[in-house]
Amino acid sequence: MSTRTKKIFFSILIFCGLLGIPSRAQERLTVGTITANPGEKRSGTIHVPEGKDGPAVELPISIINGRKPGPILALLAGVHGYEYPPILALQRISRRLDPENLSGAVIILHVANIPSFLKRTIYYNPHDWKNLNRVFPGREDGSMTERIAFSITREIIDQCDYLIDNHCGDGNEDLMPYLYCEETGESELDRRIHDLAIHYGIKTIIRETDRPKDKQASIYCANTAILRGKPALTIESGKLGRTDEEDIIRIVKGSFNIMQFLKMLPGRPEILAEPVWVERLTILRAAHNGLFTPLVHRGNHVQKGELLGYLTDYFGDIIEKVHAPYDGIILYVIATPPMNEGEPMVSVGGF
Repeated sequence: MSTRTKKIFFSILIFCGLLGIPSRAQERLTVGTITANPGEKRSGTIHVPEGKDGPAVELPISIINGRKPGPILALLAGVHGYEYPPILALQRISRRLDPENLSGAVIILHVANIPSFLKRTIYYNPHDWKNLNRVFPGREDGSMTERIAFSITREIIDQCDYLIDNHCGDGNEDLMPYLYCEETGESELDRRIHDLAIHYGIKTIIRETDRPKDKQASIYCANTAILRGKPALTIESGKLGRTDEEDIIRIVKGSFNIMQFLKMLPGRPEILAEPVWVERLTILRAAHNGLFTPLVHRGNHVQKGELLGYLTDYFGDIIEKVHAPYDGIILYVIATPPMNEGEPMVSVGGF
């Protein structure tokens, strides 16, 4: 290229930049069975092959590939199949997004744990009784839940730049809205995660410092992305298997605010003026099977030593009492009687 040609070429680039015209084209994006070209919205599935413990699974996904270049944001719901507000919220987001107005792309996984969703089970996949949010990054030759995690990791987490894993209180959990903000010790990554957290719009933010550090045993969905250098959040909005409108709207609004913050959509994002930071978290687990009776509700402030609930045997005799480990707030409490040994009864956050 001659000197004169180079000057003309760079002048064109500068001119395009001044006009807001991208100097590179947005790329096509393939996830699972579908490919979306720039300016297209496509829906399809991620195929999870059958295994010894169950049939193949099809995970419903949508790709909204913007006309203009930008980051790839992944929005996930249904990692726990009985958590409905995130699933309904992502339906709305998918239908509202217009690729003509979008910079970058949004990958939506509508229901990650289809077997649990269809069988209405809390926490666990009914085929192998594993918790999907405890087996990441998964195994290609593992049980059904592990194969689902592997497919999500390969098809979505490895392709995105940012990830939001949307949860809520399962069918047994009376839960207040909050989100997890992980801290890794890597200043630039932590800053980017923090920026996402304060732009989502949920006031109560848990400062999470003890997530796994092993990329091959990341356990949690959001942590899997973070260990790959990708900012991610875990959102909690909803409770008790209900579909309250305010919980759905909170996720829709937060997701669009994040897209504005990432300059994927036009508009000025809102920012939390006074977030409430939860500095420590304790999950109180049952030592026995039985029936749990809570004495507190989500969002209650409690004092150290306060009785939060008790567990009885099947005949009504108290076999375990649960006390607050410190002054704090009830993030969630189990509000239905069945209790299995080792499962959570109450989650307490401290300031």
